[in-house]
Amino acid sequence: MATEVTLPDLGEEVEDVTISRWLVKEGQVVNAGDPLLEIATDKVDTEVPAPASGTLLSIRFGEGEIVELDAVIAVIGEATEESPPVSAPSDSAPAVTGADQAAAADSGASLSGTRSGSGQDSRREDLSATPVAKRIASEAGISLAAIPGREGEQISKSDVEAYLRERTDAGRPEPDAGTEDGTDRQEEFSSADDSVASLELRRLAATYDIDLREASAGRPVGALTRHELIEYAREHKGLSHLTAATVENAPKQPAARDRDRAPAPDQAAGGDTSPGQAASDETLIPHSRMRQVIARNMVRSAFTAPHVTTVHSVDMGAVTGHYQAQKTEFARQGVRLTLTAYIVAAVVKGLKAVPAANAEWTDEGLKLKHVYNIGMAVALPADETGVGGLIVPVIRDAGDMNLLGIARQVADLAARARENKLTPSETQGGTFTLTNYGTSGSLFQTPVILQPQVAILGTGAIEKRPVVASSSKPYEASIDDHLAFRPMMDLALSYDHRVLDGASADAFCGAVKSEIEEWPQAT
Repeated sequence: MATEVTLPDLGEEVEDVTISRWLVKEGQVVNAGDPLLEIATDKVDTEVPAPASGTLLSIRFGEGEIVELDAVIAVIGEATEESPPVSAPSDSAPAVTGADQAAAADSGASLSGTRSGSGQDSRREDLSATPVAKRIASEAGISLAAIPGREGEQISKSDVEAYLRERTDAGRPEPDAGTEDGTDRQEEFSSADDSVASLELRRLAATYDIDLREASAGRPVGALTRHELIEYAREHKGLSHLTAATVENAPKQPAARDRDRAPAPDQAAGGDTSPGQAASDETLIPHSRMRQVIARNMVRSAFTAPHVTTVHSVDMGAVTGHYQAQKTEFARQGVRLTLTAYIVAAVVKGLKAVPAANAEWTDEGLKLKHVYNIGMAVALPADETGVGGLIVPVIRDAGDMNLLGIARQVADLAARARENKLTPSETQGGTFTLTNYGTSGSLFQTPVILQPQVAILGTGAIEKRPVVASSSKPYEASIDDHLAFRPMMDLALSYDHRVLDGASADAFCGAVKSEIEEWPQAT
């Protein structure tokens, strides 16, 4: 009997995933547990194992397509079996690609602002719809109440698309008068369906958040060419990596409406290099998906929370002494002890001392978290540009663990993060983040908060520094004052000034500092 391949549990924060790469082709034999494909979410890439042994009978979604969490993405069975047909849409919607979303939005361009009467809205405002159906309707600017529904059933993606097609067909103009069949008008456009752009352009638009209606400048989006889309992205979206040089098979001639325009700078003989196009002594490297996600999250955080950073120097002598004494014993128990485990334990103490640091800002109020899920930033290997990615696995319920339990989680998550073996759920639900840039020798940075958290703690490199040891007050001279060379580390706490102020942020750092400096020594 054929086995349907579905996505594993990816956690509550994931709504859909992108098919990154198929590792097995149709017709190949697989064993249960073998990696079948790679998928990507906004936070992590992961492999999906084969749920059963057999032959991969069919692949339902191609690489680069976006699918819903409950979609059947492939079928495994006996080589002599036939792949079961794709189920007709019912309560759950089939998968949707980024291209489909863009196409739906384009098809509904003329429906912006269209709404059913208030009576109909009030009667149907409680209608249920699948997530994809809601997203397409929202992008097309239509109300779900305007879509004919099946009594007692959810509105699906197919319902929304059928409604969009019907309304678009009804609003399409007749052929121009003065021509026998409108051929003069049709020859101006290369697309067979003026209301829908090609699949390639829709995918490009969905990937880089380009509004095809704006790019088409009032014409039917089906008339839009890749050349025009690239030029629009250059001029209006700041997407410097989208150039004729980086998009394969770009049209050699501009569209009809551009025939009388001056050639683009990169096409003009002897012209200057256009924005975003690599010169002869440069190399243009397109952004990776992870780098795009990091960029989006960092910009969002910078413009969401007013960042302030406070710095405290910490004497690591007690912790390093305990580490040296206990690392062999931990190794006997199969756990690699690192200094990061001590810092995580100290962070929990700080969060308990200042609960507001373990919270989330909302317009209604401060949402305090009653669990301590500590995110731990892990740097990934660098690419050809010398820059690697960054991923943040989460140590869940760190407040319930002793040092051994924390150390085990730190070592396991860090190792699997670098091997790209984390599951999406292991990067979700963090309430506070720790970033240890000191491993690369940095003494001090100002980390950016990982939204929607309210603070992030950075730890610098440990180095021996001359420190004045004294039994008197810091600002009083004493005959007992002397220099001591101590292993020191700087803590940098970046915090959301809407939630924490200087006093509360310093109280948090003070609790962390005390826990580290007063760590009990092994007996």
